[in-house]
Amino acid sequence: MPRDVALDQTLLRKLEALRLAVRWVRWGTRAGGRFAINRRGSSIEFADYAAYTPGDDIRAIDWNLYARSDRLFVKTYKEEVELSVEVLIDATASMDMPTPEKFRRACQLALALSYIAVAGRHRVRMTAIAPGTVRTSAWVTRRQELPRLVEWVQRLAPGGQVSFGDWMQQTLAVLRTRGGQVLVVSDGMMAPAEFFRAMQLLLARHVEIKIAQVLTTQECHPAQLMRGGVVVDSETGASHELGYSAAELERAVMEHTEQLARFCKRHGIPFAQHRIEESLESGLLKTLLERGFFT
Repeated sequence: MPRDVALDQTLLRKLEALRLAVRWVRWGTRAGGRFAINRRGSSIEFADYAAYTPGDDIRAIDWNLYARSDRLFVKTYKEEVELSVEVLIDATASMDMPTPEKFRRACQLALALSYIAVAGRHRVRMTAIAPGTVRTSAWVTRRQELPRLVEWVQRLAPGGQVSFGDWMQQTLAVLRTRGGQVLVVSDGMMAPAEFFRAMQLLLARHVEIKIAQVLTTQECHPAQLMRGGVVVDSETGASHELGYSAAELERAVMEHTEQLARFCKRHGIPFAQHRIEESLESGLLKTLLERGFFT
């Protein structure tokens, strides 16, 4: 179980200067926010016309325009909505290896991202990537509610394994995620095909995604972890005898991360690698900022 994951006040004051980068907003879940979107129906400010599709309210049809064009259009209106931000934190067994400090840092990073989102007038919820039933926090909308997220995170203990694609499919159905942003904090130690599938499921729901990969220097240079030519999968317990050199193992780890990064680049998803040897402050104010997480 992670300890002392609360963020200090000095760092929180620095985070006040950051805002989540938002490329587009197609849906919002509550009115009263700062993002204007076009919606069918009625509101105060007229925005534009949209082609009529079955299921639209016939009261929104502009009959005068129909008389001139012989085509059906409905009116859309401006509505100010609040952006929903889902922070997914990897709580599988690999996050506790090779040191528990990795999971602690991931928790702190997830909390910092949540605080930045709330400071930007978004609403935030955290969910654990873990086996079993979906574990999620309550929605938070104010800075003063950050301690509730801290308490929720401190109850997490990394363990077990998941098929990331299956987990995402189940979780999206439970949370009914649509639109908004999803911020993933994980070590990315999963089959690339499962990662790709999970991201495609999110993209299909018109979600803007950001990926923060948390690793240790030892994982990036795995020769430091080799003992007797055998490795043990922290999530399955299976042992594997190595048939290749330390240099080949290091190259395999690098290629794995590059596969994830290339997929993200191809789909316009910011991807940042944060090593725990870097300070949390530097990771946020330098690494993630440079990778397009914030403005």
